[in-house]
Amino acid sequence: MRIHETVEHAASPQQVFEMICSPDYQELKCSRSGAIEHEVAIEVEEDARTIVTRRRLPTDGFPDFARKFVGDSVDVIETTVWGMTPDEDGGYSASLHLEIPRTPVSMSGSVVLEATEAGGTQHTVEGELRANVPFLGSKVEAAVAPVLAKALRLEGRLSSEWFEENPA
Repeated sequence: MRIHETVEHAASPQQVFEMICSPDYQELKCSRSGAIEHEVAIEVEEDARTIVTRRRLPTDGFPDFARKFVGDSVDVIETTVWGMTPDEDGGYSASLHLEIPRTPVSMSGSVVLEATEAGGTQHTVEGELRANVPFLGSKVEAAVAPVLAKALRLEGRLSSEWFEENPA
């Protein structure tokens, strides 16, 4: 299943990039996502910044058939690898890989931060969500896709709060 979600931030791509790469922001994102427990690791290299979050999330909002499949909670490991240098328009991009261990569900794609004409940032996540489950794969993908969209919308809301508390 193809995933394409976009939110806008009222800050420049550079500011949004710095926010996303902040350990404090990643901790906030994990706790606000409803994680029962979480871990954040950020590795800075010369030409890349790798952010890995591991969240244990409750499945109470999942359809019954999916909860039977995964139980009361799922672990979600999100890995983004950001280039450290902005593109010629001041935007940033990252590769994205999402996996749910002990399940055949994963997503690979990209994240792009682009300047808008209004001076903000368009934050786009695009990728391919896969659930390799015979006969139920498309139903599982349809159940997971709204959870991913909700997570990106959360980032849009958190950025407003973040920039109020952390003005440039």
